[in-house]
Amino acid sequence: MGVIAAFLCLVAAAAVPQDPGTLDVPVYRNAVFGVALPRPFPDWVFSPGGTAQTATVLFHPRQGSLREQLWGALVLTAFDGPVPLDAVAEQRLQSTWQPALGRSFAVLTRDSLRIAGFPALHLVMSGAVNRLAVDVEEYFIARGNDLVILQFRYPRGLPRDSIAAGYQRAFDGLEIRLAGPTPAPDAVPEVVAAPVAEVEPDERTENRRLAGSPWRPRAYEALVRFDPEGERVDFSVRIEVVNDDIRPRDSLGFAVRRPFLLDGARSATGQPLAIGDQDAPNVRLPRPVDPQAATAITVAFHLTSALASAIVETASALAISSVGVRCLADWLPKVTAWTDSAGRALTPTPTRFTVRFDLPEDFTAISAGRLAADFAAGNRRRVTWLAEDNVPSVPAFVVGRLRRVAMRMTPGLTIRVWAPELDSARAAATVGALVGTLRDAWEYFSRAFGRLTIEDVDVALADASEARTAGATLFLSPAAPVDSVRVAVARMWWGETVRLAGSGAQWLADALPAWSVFQLRAAAEGDSVRQRLVRAAESRREPVAALEAARRAIGDARFRTAVRAFFLEHRRTPGTPADFLALIGVDGSSALAPFLQGR
Repeated sequence: MGVIAAFLCLVAAAAVPQDPGTLDVPVYRNAVFGVALPRPFPDWVFSPGGTAQTATVLFHPRQGSLREQLWGALVLTAFDGPVPLDAVAEQRLQSTWQPALGRSFAVLTRDSLRIAGFPALHLVMSGAVNRLAVDVEEYFIARGNDLVILQFRYPRGLPRDSIAAGYQRAFDGLEIRLAGPTPAPDAVPEVVAAPVAEVEPDERTENRRLAGSPWRPRAYEALVRFDPEGERVDFSVRIEVVNDDIRPRDSLGFAVRRPFLLDGARSATGQPLAIGDQDAPNVRLPRPVDPQAATAITVAFHLTSALASAIVETASALAISSVGVRCLADWLPKVTAWTDSAGRALTPTPTRFTVRFDLPEDFTAISAGRLAADFAAGNRRRVTWLAEDNVPSVPAFVVGRLRRVAMRMTPGLTIRVWAPELDSARAAATVGALVGTLRDAWEYFSRAFGRLTIEDVDVALADASEARTAGATLFLSPAAPVDSVRVAVARMWWGETVRLAGSGAQWLADALPAWSVFQLRAAAEGDSVRQRLVRAAESRREPVAALEAARRAIGDARFRTAVRAFFLEHRRTPGTPADFLALIGVDGSSALAPFLQGR
């Protein structure tokens, strides 16, 4: 620990040069460490410094003062052995940032990730330096014995979005060579000018821009209007948010994910709000919102048939059509990041969710939640869906000429099946088998894992490339394979009721439903069927094969008990792969850990 503490003191001293010389180049390159970093903005410069053991490079506005805290830093150093990332980060928090940021010091984010293929830690701190409030973001990257630290500073008196856009360009352009030699005492870093490619705004940029947002969504109220003549869908979404910061906030950033087009925003009283950059919308609220107080904004956006085509080609979500019925998913505006810096899905905050549809009279809509109203007025139909107890992990709906073709009731469960009007006859011929498959899967999973609080399930037969689950609603293709239906049902346990979070969450979210279906097939058709399915999964290296390896390692009875315990313990709180590994013990974990860590 003493070596780490000494190193960090060295870094802290090197990070604030008294009279730095500047380099006005687009890219800083250090040939000794094999690291390159583009500058965030054209009017920023690099100020190299440090010692023989540690290279420190500041980047800041050409005419700016370091006392304004608007700058970043790149620190490069080498250890005698593998870099102890956790110890380095913890020591830096205690020895450097807590004293520097004073009584207002707080850690906002701490997560693990990989950058350029190397293990890394991500920290975000807040506090005040010389009475100037500032947020500091740091990435610790370990490449064998070499440590790379990338630091960004955000003075709170400046608009965060504009700074974040430049920092994102620097982060995306960071290059770290696979192997870096320990620097010689007399080594001189090589600085080479090189062109910097502009990074287009994308979903990752939007997600990063919302990282650390103080706003927590409490309720969504959406109005969706569909006009088939131009195949245009208009959205108006009222978002009620709570300020989770420790100080009043008067600006709110949000993201309307492409290819939806943003039309505008209004305050809670209906006052139009200027949104600034369309790619990074941020509104100034009429008045500051106190800590833990709430406010609301309404965001308007639309989707046309041309944009819908782009969705079909580029994303898992599909489009609304006046001819067919397709599923539209993940359409709500975001006010907080939806993944951490490693790209892992974050557990969404529980929110109330209401969506009202304004449609032509011969159309209807099926959404996640429960049907609360459905009536015709004039030549329009009004349909309302509510999601309170079973809020979907990813909201989805279909709009089209849909009719309810079946409603089957079993003890404790009502199943409603909706099908396109033109396909009702064909759907009626197969709906019995579909409902039977769903009912059998429901009964088996309820016995194996535990009962759900869901009593009503809606099944929308839609043009979907794969079965989708949202809350208690299933979106299925009429030609969906039987096992796809079973997997969709299993996701009501693994993904909708038990929300998975943390490193390896998506891997486990894919593996558990598939494994559940294997057990169902074994119970219904014999263990030889399960063994055949496992061999096929092993040949394709599917996640479920690793779960089977863990089951064999600890025994069938113990593994089934662990899976059931995982469900019962995490029906109301998110579950992580680490929680699952703790339940299956050391032997089971040794079979699963390599797969979880690789995702």
